[in-house]
Parts: sequence; C-alpha cells; structure tokens
Amino acid sequence: MSEMVLSSEEMAVLPTPVSLDASAQLWGSGLEFSKQNFQSYFQYYIEQCRVASHSHGSHFVIKTHQNIVDIATRIRDGLPRSEVKDFVLQSRGTNDSISDDEVNSAIDLTVRLLYMLDVGKFQNAYSGRNKLMWISGSAQDFLHQIFTDAISRDDDGIRLDKTFNVCSITRVGGFKVELTSNLSDHLRLRDADKTITLFHYASFLKANKETSGFPFGLIDETLATLALLFPQGNREVERWYKKQDEPDELDGSLLRCGNVIRQMKDFHYWYDRLAILKNDFDDSKPSTLQQWWNDRRDASQWYPLWVAISLTVLFGLVQSIEGALQVYKAYNP
Repeated sequence: MSEMVLSSEEMAVLPTPVSLDASAQLWGSGLEFSKQNFQSYFQYYIEQCRVASHSHGSHFVIKTHQNIVDIATRIRDGLPRSEVKDFVLQSRGTNDSISDDEVNSAIDLTVRLLYMLDVGKFQNAYSGRNKLMWISGSAQDFLHQIFTDAISRDDDGIRLDKTFNVCSITRVGGFKVELTSNLSDHLRLRDADKTITLFHYASFLKANKETSGFPFGLIDETLATLALLFPQGNREVERWYKKQDEPDELDGSLLRCGNVIRQMKDFHYWYDRLAILKNDFDDSKPSTLQQWWNDRRDASQWYPLWVAISLTVLFGLVQSIEGALQVYKAYNP
C-alpha cells in the first residue's frame, strides 16, 4: 500500500483504490470492498485522522496509512496495550523524541479506526459523546468490558410491533434521532431532549462479522437492531434516511440489513436500551393532528377515531351549508 502522509488535504483526495486497500489491510479482511458501500466509512477515516493530526501537528507519530495498519495488526493480534506502546516506540527509532501522550494518541486513533469507538481524548474532537479510555490489557478485553452480554432472559413474550421503526419513533413518538459514528452510543436515549442516537454504519458491521475482536454475536445483534429500525423495502424509511445527511455521509447498506427479529428475548447486548426505547415509545401520546394521523400502533382505535372525526367534520359541513341556504332564502324570498 502507498506510503501516503496523513495530511487533511491529501486525505480529502485519497484515491479510491488506496482507500479500499487501507480498509482491507486495517481489518485484515479478505472481503471485497466497494467505494459505494464504504464511502461513509472513508469520510469517518478522514475526519478522525484530521482531528488527531491537528491535535499534535507535525509531531504526530502516525505519518502514513501503513503506520496505522502496523499498529492495527498488533492490536488485532491481542497484544496488551503496554506491548503495543513498546512497538510504537521501537518503530520510531532511538533518535526520535516522542512523548507518552503522542504514543497513546497514535494507539487511540488506530482503535477508533478499527472499532469505530470514541476511545481517548483529542483536542477539537466532538465532546458531546461518550468517551472511552483503554488503559491496559488487550483491546479484546476492553471491548468485552464495554459490551457486556446481558444475562439470558426467560421468554417474556415481549414482541416489537411492525410500527416500531425509525419513522414511527420520530413522527408518532416525537423522538429526535441523531446518527452517530460511535458504536458504544448506539440506541442511547437522552431524556433531556428526547434524542435517540443510532449507529448507522452497516457496511462496517458487515465487513467485521468474521474478522473483528468484538464479543461473539454483537455484530449480528447490532445489525438486527438496524433491520428492525430501518426495515428493508420500506420506502418511507428510505426517504427519511436520505434526508438526514449528504450522500457521502450515509451508508446505503443500512437499508439492506436482512430479516427483522421482533422477539425481545433474542436481544442480549442491546436488550436494556431497546426496552427503554420501546417503553418510552409505547407511553408516548400524540400531541398534534399529524401525530394522531401517523399513529397506527392500535388499529382498533385509529379507524374508529378517524371515522368519528370525519363524520363530525361532514355533519358540521352539512349544517354550515344548511345555515347558509337559510340565510340566502331569508334575503332572497
């Protein structure tokens, strides 16, 4: 792979073949990558490199894509953080002065690109998200600490209705949706402003199903939550998603996540957050006429309600016409 320097200007015009090769080597995957599916990830890659580079300037440890791949290889191989730090120091040689902060930033950037997690702290980085700190042990141990598989639950019979998708959540429940590139913030609900954050990089998840260090089953379950909220073939959901950002920032693969799982008992890693969202959605009441119209959660109530409203409007219109005719006749006998 080409030894390209990670300046923001060069990253912005990075040739696609190099970008695809960078992703393949980064994850150690034999999958074939396409520009269309991974354009949103490339934008993330560029932005993370830009933020890290601006935080340290010309002294930043990472100079090329290959530097990132070399560090990523050690992380994927399960080396503890201390040994990854030793590798970074040795790769710079004995003549180069390098601070501990610069070494840690190089490792944290690589982890961000490998796992799409907001690990470490960088100046000028978006500060409103949940920050994670990998201090010691292997990255795989760190991932298992973040994503804890919930205790197996009995069949509680809770089922997620077909109306439970991103459009209903926003248009009926009144929730706001914030698309995020931080996997650990997926399905996180902020009560203060009723905002749900959704990780939408489906292509990244699919590429890492077989090669990642994520806990077993996490990737498939995350894709299942996306299939639930963004059901494939739903034109309304597709139109909503395409309005959220520029095409390069969106992942078309999100709308092709497969069959929907509706039994809550089948979710483990995301069970708690899904349950909170479901309960808040079920408890939400329409407050506007448009929300009443969009609320199809209970068809047995929706149809009688709108029949009653239609009849009321019709009778009111008839009475208005009759009144107008009576007034007309009074003045025109």
